[in-house]
Order: sequence, then structure tokens, then C-alpha cells
Amino acid sequence: MTAAPQTTLMGWIGLLLFPLGLAAIIYVTLTFPDSPLHRAYDRYAKHLDVQLRAMFIQDPSGKYVTNWQLGLIAALLLFEPAYLAIMGESSNIPIAIIGIPIVAAAPLIWISDAKAKRKVAIEAQLDTFLLALANALKASPSLGDALGACTMLLRAPIKQELELTMKENQLGMPLDTALLNMATRVGTRAFSGALTTVLIGRQTGGDLPKILETSASTLREMARLEGVVRSKTAEGRAQAWVLGVIPPLLVALLNWMDPEWLKPLSSNFIGYIISSIAVLFWVVAVFLARKILAVDI
Repeated sequence: MTAAPQTTLMGWIGLLLFPLGLAAIIYVTLTFPDSPLHRAYDRYAKHLDVQLRAMFIQDPSGKYVTNWQLGLIAALLLFEPAYLAIMGESSNIPIAIIGIPIVAAAPLIWISDAKAKRKVAIEAQLDTFLLALANALKASPSLGDALGACTMLLRAPIKQELELTMKENQLGMPLDTALLNMATRVGTRAFSGALTTVLIGRQTGGDLPKILETSASTLREMARLEGVVRSKTAEGRAQAWVLGVIPPLLVALLNWMDPEWLKPLSSNFIGYIISSIAVLFWVVAVFLARKILAVDI
């Protein structure tokens, strides 16, 4: 008769000790610089800082984001035990197991997506940048002065890259090196090719404004062709999404409606072979669909 109250008491004691232990771990992590946890914390925060600064994001800092992640992870770890202790029920959804990987990966996923969007935005401004640079070179033969004039005409994100390039040049870095650094930061083939054209034209001479105008015209034509290709392949991309999503969704739905219906596929050797072949064909079909629709201009 006393087993249940003792079990409940031990559960509450464990619930009270858990946040204390978690607080002690966080305290050691943030207080002692030589601890492995603190070093890992510093490395991760600095990595986030580098990624955010590369996109000219000054606020929030990497340490701020990391502290928020630690707080959310602690909240997730506390939520489920508290729910079980207070309600006395078992949860079918492992909230902490699902939530912690999401919280841990969310900043990196957002940074990767933001960097990809930034590259697309810079490439969309590239023809405008080349035209502005060509017109500026007609007024001033100095490439540095022409780039400085472009910073007043263009908008972010390419404006931010140009301003940083000009600051590096003003601090003593050769202009060619600063432009190559900008190409490395942006990291797209079209942008690197455009800057290579500028540098080669500067070193070899010739009618650089005319070359830049021709390059801008070529980029506009490529953008038009990419738009045509996207519109022509839109239906195919939708079909590829259906091809990828429907089979696992259908399997999950059938298993939810009648768990016994698909049991032969997971209860004997022949079923495993059939399931493996079906999954293999599905993966190959998705891969081929992506390859066919990935038209490169």
C-alpha cells in the first residue's frame, strides 16, 4: 500500500534534483574557461558569429543565439518530466527527443537558407552592378573611384560587399586582392566570373566599359532563359514532389488504418526483399526526377 506514495515521492525528488543538476552543468559550462563544455560552447558561438558576420548581421551575436538554445533545451528537458509528475500520465510524444535536435539545428539551417537567399539576391543585382560600373568607368578611368561611385547607386546586399571591399582597399590592401576576397565571400560562379572579367580587363586594357555592358546583357539574357526554363519545368517539379511524398505518406496512412495489412512486408524474408526493392526504386525515381529537372543554362 505504501509503494505508490513512495514512488510518487521519489518522482518529485527526482524532478526537483533534475533542474538543480542542469543548472550546475550550465554554471560549470559558462564559468570555468578550461572546461571541455566551455571550450565547445565558445567554438560553437564563434562559428555562429563568423557565419552571421559574413552576412553583415551584427545583432544577434553568436553567444546570444547559443544562450537562447541552451535555455530552450533546458525548458524542453524540464517540460516532459514536469508534465509526467504533475499529471501522472505517460506521454506518447517524446517532446524532448523531438525538440532538442530541432533547437540544436535551427540556427545552422536558418543561416544556410539565408546565405543561399543572399547569393540569389546578389546574382540578381549583378547585371545592374556591371552597368553601373561601366557608366562610372566612362566618367572616371580609376577602377577604385568607379567602385566607390557604385556603392552610392546600389542597394544591399551587393552594396555591403562593395563597401567592405573599399574599406579593405583604404586600409592598404591592393584593390585586386580586395576584389578577389569579395568573390570568395560571395562564392557564386557568375559573380566570380564577372569580377574576373573586370580584373583581366583592367590589366590588359581595352574598352572595359563596353566589355562590362556586353557581360551585363549576357547575364540578363541568361536570367530570362532561366525564367523560361523554370516556367516550363514547373509541372515536372510538382510531379517530382508528389513522387517523393506520396509513397511514404500512403504507407503511413495504411499502417494507421490497419496495422495488420502491411505486416507481411515486415514479418518474413520475402517481405523484406519486396520492401527493399520498392524503397530502392522509389529513391532511384526521385533521384532521376531531380537530375532531369535540374537544367543548367
